[in-house]
Amino acid sequence: MYKKNINIAITGGSGFIGQRLVDGLEVAGFNYIRPLTRKKRISTTSRRYYVGDLSDKNVSLAGFLDDVEVIYHCAGEIKNTSLMRALHVDGTASLLKAVSKQIKVTQRPIHWVQLSSVGAYGSPEGSASERRIVTEATSCNPLGEYEVTKTMADELVIQFAEAEPLFSYTILRPSNVIGASMTNQSLRSLINMIKKRLFFYIGSRSAVATYIHVDDVVSALMLCGTDLRARGQVFNLSNDCALSEIVSAIAKASGFKAPNLCVPENLLRFIVKLTSWLVRIPLTQDRIDALVRHTHYPTTKIKEVLDFVPQHDIPSAVTFMFKDELNAK
Repeated sequence: MYKKNINIAITGGSGFIGQRLVDGLEVAGFNYIRPLTRKKRISTTSRRYYVGDLSDKNVSLAGFLDDVEVIYHCAGEIKNTSLMRALHVDGTASLLKAVSKQIKVTQRPIHWVQLSSVGAYGSPEGSASERRIVTEATSCNPLGEYEVTKTMADELVIQFAEAEPLFSYTILRPSNVIGASMTNQSLRSLINMIKKRLFFYIGSRSAVATYIHVDDVVSALMLCGTDLRARGQVFNLSNDCALSEIVSAIAKASGFKAPNLCVPENLLRFIVKLTSWLVRIPLTQDRIDALVRHTHYPTTKIKEVLDFVPQHDIPSAVTFMFKDELNAK
């Protein structure tokens, strides 16, 4: 059972995941929710919005942390790389500084739930198609600016907890989060390729798709904020399946036979390399990497510690999300 009479602060409260977390907490009966957003919004009885931008060094957090017991740090920048360090690293540092002041004044504990990413673990060191099992014990090796700065933010939180006995944390690292109104267009591109009969497998049909539904992320976040067993833990969260399962589900929902053509990986990479400087093609080396990956993110730990298991089957979720497009001729 959740302890519901607590004050909860949420950064990124109007984002793809943060907004659903606010809604989920409210539906579950939490009555003191404080989302931090960049734009002014209308507050309600149970949720009081605070306007602030954590990427602004002069941001005022006055009142945002008053009597707060749980903080969900969901703010994130996924598009503009020039803004990522200011928000993920500097913004996290500013919020931790405010938390430190709050603890000194009240002498009351604060629990922090960090929404991170499995991108913290990086990619395989060798071929993208290398079979790889990534657990919470895997060393972090982030590559892109988003992944690097989010991992730096995780480290700031862990270091702060080591120095402040009244501060605890849980870090949740989901894989690719899907759900209605998501901004990522990779699934829509996949659907278009399949419907146009242009999709083919690369190397083999055993590539792994690493997705997790946003509702499962929200459920896990709520547990991480309220279950004492989550304190001091890092959890990965993914609902891996074979890419072929998603492709077959899309084809079936569209009313035609699933594609089976498989093109040798090395041959395709050579063709892309040879032609990419001559003509603009939708297939890139990075896209090939994504379509041949055999990386798994087991959810063994979060199941053992919190008894949590993702509830949304990914192929079914995809066909439900895009049912109008799949039914369109």
